[in-house]
Amino acid sequence: MSDPLIAWQRLRAGNELFFAPVRGRRGEPVVDQPIAAVFRCADAPIGSEMVLGQSWGSLLDVSTWGHVIDAGVLATMEYAVETLEVPLIVVLGHNECAAMRAALRAWDEAVIPEGATRTAVQQALSSIVRRGAGADSVDTVTAAHIVEVGVALLERSPVIARRVDAGRCGIICTATDCNSGLLRTHATIGPVGEAPDDLLECV
Repeated sequence: MSDPLIAWQRLRAGNELFFAPVRGRRGEPVVDQPIAAVFRCADAPIGSEMVLGQSWGSLLDVSTWGHVIDAGVLATMEYAVETLEVPLIVVLGHNECAAMRAALRAWDEAVIPEGATRTAVQQALSSIVRRGAGADSVDTVTAAHIVEVGVALLERSPVIARRVDAGRCGIICTATDCNSGLLRTHATIGPVGEAPDDLLECV
């Protein structure tokens, strides 16, 4: 779809479908506190609520391309765990990620892209090195990167680290297969109590 007006009309029509049943209720729709904060890759083809089987409003959803961590991401995650007292952060990757494919290409060809894409690729390359992972496939790079992102959230945010240390928040690093919808857990951090398939990070 290349026409901005058609795209906006489609979104407006979707809003009408969403708003019609809400309009018939008395007052505002009641949404409980989010049960988790999800940090997902922006190019994932399936929304977090659908992947995790949750209702609208039950997740605090944050996305950047390639899981780039910036001040906005950290502020949102800190708000989630400290103000909303969300007990879980999910770093949600996906198979065949375009950002991780760009990082794998940069690794193989020793060429870093220009522009803002450079930041995402550099962070992913750093994850490969820090995890000691083999850069032999997009999914391998994805697994290394989402684990490193989970660790980085802990290292870069004293607020998150305190909540994890106190046993009041955990971090799950997992990826979904967009064809089957199944999750594969690559790391857990904190009081999550689930054994990951590949790696284990404990705090």
